[in-house]
Amino acid sequence: MVTGSGMKILLFGGSGQLGYSLKMQAQDLNFELVAPVSSEVDISSLEQVLFLTKQLKPDLVVNCAAHTAIDKAEVQQEVCWRINHRGAANVAQAVSLVGGRMIHISTEQVFPGTGTTPLREGDPTGPLNVYGQSKLAGEQDVLQILADRALIVRTSALHGQRGVNFVSTMLKLFADKDEVRVVNDQKVSPTWAGWLAEVILDLGRTGTSGVVHACCEGVTSWYDFACAIRDCSSLASSAPIKPVSSAEFGRPARRPSFSAFDCARLTSLLGRRPISWQEGLKRHLTEVGALKAAGAGLKGKEL
Repeated sequence: MVTGSGMKILLFGGSGQLGYSLKMQAQDLNFELVAPVSSEVDISSLEQVLFLTKQLKPDLVVNCAAHTAIDKAEVQQEVCWRINHRGAANVAQAVSLVGGRMIHISTEQVFPGTGTTPLREGDPTGPLNVYGQSKLAGEQDVLQILADRALIVRTSALHGQRGVNFVSTMLKLFADKDEVRVVNDQKVSPTWAGWLAEVILDLGRTGTSGVVHACCEGVTSWYDFACAIRDCSSLASSAPIKPVSSAEFGRPARRPSFSAFDCARLTSLLGRRPISWQEGLKRHLTEVGALKAAGAGLKGKEL
């Protein structure tokens, strides 16, 4: 892989799971990366974003900052829209005035997820929840403001070493509960943040624009993903996992029933296929020292 020497990157959202992985990858590959914390720069303030961008004059701005609590977004709508929509537009506006390019991270939640085949970039959107609506509005503003100087990277079911995600939540539940309930009627492509961070840095050097889907390869249900986590983790107990429907689980925000991605465009751009979701899980568990000894395979059902 070509190193990033000479490329200056401004990263918003560096404290999250993807932001953390980006900082680690950039350091290993010799990118010059600056990642202010939210107390230093509030992306909902155009003045603050523009001031920092003018100071640094980055070649590439990566926006990972987002309100990602899908259920809380239903009741924290103003905050969600302020960060996911206005914040994204502010970053794009700053890039348009200062120069450079932008990569904006988005989500599978922009789709209604009523189909049964992996989603492509041009498929009709139609968010079912406030989070998805705010992220789609952010996407649209970024592309309108920057045109061919912007790339939207949509991903699915992100999990990584830092932050709260499905893998970390399951490990905690396995340790604390006698039984764990997990929905079995939603299909996703679980994506390891360490892999996605490498992909984002590679895309940053290609000059690609538009929208690209980037997730680990394969499709599984949340239930089968939970089973794979339990079977592969040295920290997990043998607590039974009960499959339940989305209706039974009863969460505030509606979610797509099928939100796995077709990553053909990404494969064409980078000349390599994504790693499997099973491999991504294995690497995540290795990162946190929770992978079972050699010989313990992943038993998660591939759908």
